[in-house]
Amino acid sequence: MKRITFSIILLLAVSISAVSQRKYDEIVTTENAVQDLVQNEITGVVVFKEGGTIKGLDPETKKIVWTLTKDDFGTTSAGDILTDPDFGKIFKEKSDLTSVPGSPYVEAYINSKYLIINTDSGKVVYNSSKESFWVTQSDFIPETDEYLLTLKKDGDMAIALLDMKTGELKWNTTVDKAKSLFSFSFKESANTNIATVHGSVIYYLLYGKLYSFDRNSGKLNWKGEEDYSKFFLTQNDKNIVVVNNAGTFSTKQYLNVLNTETGKSIWKESIKTKRVVYLEDWGTKILVAHYSGFNFYDLTSGEKIWKKDARGDGLKRVIPIDQDFLYVAENEMMLINKDGEKLWKKFIEISDDKEDPIYYLGKVGEKVMYLTGTYGNMVDYKSGIKLWKRNINFDKNRPVLPAYDEATNSYVVYNDEKLYKFDPSISDKPEPFAKVNIKKEKELNSIEQFPWGVVLSGPVEVMGVNVDGTIKYHHTYTQPGEGTRRLIKSAAIAGSIGMGIGSAVSDIKGAELTMTYRDSSGKMRSTVIKKEDKTNQDQAKAYAAGSAALGMVAAKFNSRFNAMKQNRDFSYIFAKADTGEKVLVKVSKSDGVEVDKIIFNNNKPVYEIDPATQNIFYVSDKSIQIFNKK
Repeated sequence: MKRITFSIILLLAVSISAVSQRKYDEIVTTENAVQDLVQNEITGVVVFKEGGTIKGLDPETKKIVWTLTKDDFGTTSAGDILTDPDFGKIFKEKSDLTSVPGSPYVEAYINSKYLIINTDSGKVVYNSSKESFWVTQSDFIPETDEYLLTLKKDGDMAIALLDMKTGELKWNTTVDKAKSLFSFSFKESANTNIATVHGSVIYYLLYGKLYSFDRNSGKLNWKGEEDYSKFFLTQNDKNIVVVNNAGTFSTKQYLNVLNTETGKSIWKESIKTKRVVYLEDWGTKILVAHYSGFNFYDLTSGEKIWKKDARGDGLKRVIPIDQDFLYVAENEMMLINKDGEKLWKKFIEISDDKEDPIYYLGKVGEKVMYLTGTYGNMVDYKSGIKLWKRNINFDKNRPVLPAYDEATNSYVVYNDEKLYKFDPSISDKPEPFAKVNIKKEKELNSIEQFPWGVVLSGPVEVMGVNVDGTIKYHHTYTQPGEGTRRLIKSAAIAGSIGMGIGSAVSDIKGAELTMTYRDSSGKMRSTVIKKEDKTNQDQAKAYAAGSAALGMVAAKFNSRFNAMKQNRDFSYIFAKADTGEKVLVKVSKSDGVEVDKIIFNNNKPVYEIDPATQNIFYVSDKSIQIFNKK
């Protein structure tokens, strides 16, 4: 899956010279100050809250196409909140509006009520005001166009399944005492709530607790005996692989296998390790790579199939290649086959220190390339022999940023104010093709390749470098007011500079733990790799094919959906001019030209940049100012 390439840059240093005021092209005035604004990723409708109303703004016509008032979502009294102070606290922390990735829906919290709104029609699909409970958590299931709602009713916590077609609850099942909900809310697992539909069963990991429900009746089949942070269904339909942390402050993890019928462990004891690195499901056995070992286990008994671990402590990355496995243990790498046999004569040292980060490791043609905090080199895949006589030595105290160019099958790498071009065909290490003077090097977080050269970006500067090594442009800016200004909630976050195509940030962080599936012959059935910093639009794109929620909406808005793949032509910079004015600057990455400047009147502007049209919707007190693409 390609990453979103639309970039928003928040810069903090030197100011802009001259600024000419550009008046908005259109304006929507309101009776009250606009309190919140979001744009739905699918329909493009801009939803905003002002006073006691919620309105939808068509991104093409710039007209309000629907309005919701207190008659649509009900009211509440102060007494309602006072009777439930715990919920009152939770409610205050909720955003007024949230666009739901992979759907035409926006969630709204207003007057202590929870609403789900179809942005295409403005219809309130669900309204909690008619219920006698609080909605404390919501999780959308795109495959079936349903929601799992976590409810607090008196002293109990319940789970309910909401049918989005009817707006009615299919079932409502009490699962625990409400106090447990709040005790879990501080755990890391609270950020990993996951709902999965599997045939007639719904598995729901909520605040560390794993539940199995009958999808039709809502009957609670079982509740997990331990707290878990991850779960994976196996392809034999009989087991669930679970991972959990030993405790809130523990560095240990446990891996176990549960029976899908009972939720109980089928293994005598869990695998205890510092960190689970990689999982593969082979139907009757599971490959587990963890910090202390690398092995196959029988899914039924939990017994090791390999007699010895492929490596001891320090395992930190595994990359499947065909039926082989390239892996890194401490500061060395090795290639083994599916039987755990080494395919290279010796381990290859890829860094000076076992704690050095790995920025890239993978197969390029018939070679393996690695980029770490200290070294860069190529290795012959079959023999394990280094192809370059000398490593490129990186300064480990300075950032290493790589970017891959598919057209040329090459990498450009930045380190220590130097740019290198890595071509797999070269016989020895490359010399730098450019030397650049970056002002705030340690804050760089993106590098992008273009036919004409390279763009380096960070929170304080942007630089374009030609292929011949000459500097094309170099801009620095300063941000007005507080550094903690509010970001726009969809376009900016989805297209933030660290998520642009070629950005090294995602690769440096690596992929979060997932499970790969193979058939009986060992061929990959599907590989599920989900980046930790996956954007809303990435999620929407991933959901599109199998989401029942999109239906005709996806077809209706197909051109907009395609447009949201966006481009990497521009950066948008919120900065301060020499005159002190607060300015949103649109900068062309191809030549560094500031093609547009819009003056804002506050330090924490609320705005959306429509990725399909590049129009800007900016909240200015009792209005939404609209600036058309320039």
